[in-house]
Amino acid sequence: MSDKKTGADNAADRNVDQIRDILFGGQMRDYERRFVELNERLEADFDALRQDQERRFAQLEKRLDEQFEKLSKALRQEVNDRTAAVDDLETRLVQGARTQRGELTGAIEALEQSQASAEERLRAALADLDAALKDQAGRLNQSLSRSRDELRADKVGREDLAALMTELALRLKGDFDLPGAR
Repeated sequence: MSDKKTGADNAADRNVDQIRDILFGGQMRDYERRFVELNERLEADFDALRQDQERRFAQLEKRLDEQFEKLSKALRQEVNDRTAAVDDLETRLVQGARTQRGELTGAIEALEQSQASAEERLRAALADLDAALKDQAGRLNQSLSRSRDELRADKVGREDLAALMTELALRLKGDFDLPGAR
């Protein structure tokens, strides 16, 4: 029974399809043709759009690559310039240090020579002064010895000095008269 029903259902479906085909067949085929044309046109537009987008992406990628290469080149040049500037500065610094070291060494040597010369002059002056002082001391010693010898020769004795003092005391008192004063 179920087979009969299935067969009858199939026949009824076919009949409905035939009726539908008779009533709407032309319109359906027209719709289908339009759908196929629309689908083909959409696919063509989509392909054109995809190709246009790919072309634009390729152009954009090319521009970006060019800009990236340009920036990379500029960066490499800047790095090279900076490196050269640092190297030049380093060379100048080393040369300046050498020059300063040489000048300082020369100044130190000149100062040492000047100091040695001044020390030598001072030692010579001290030796001359020492000799002059010894000579002066010797002359003063001789003069003092002569003066001492003269004083010893010309000195007044104790008794003469006592008599002189006694006479002076008497004169001051007024007790001593000079023989020719009256």
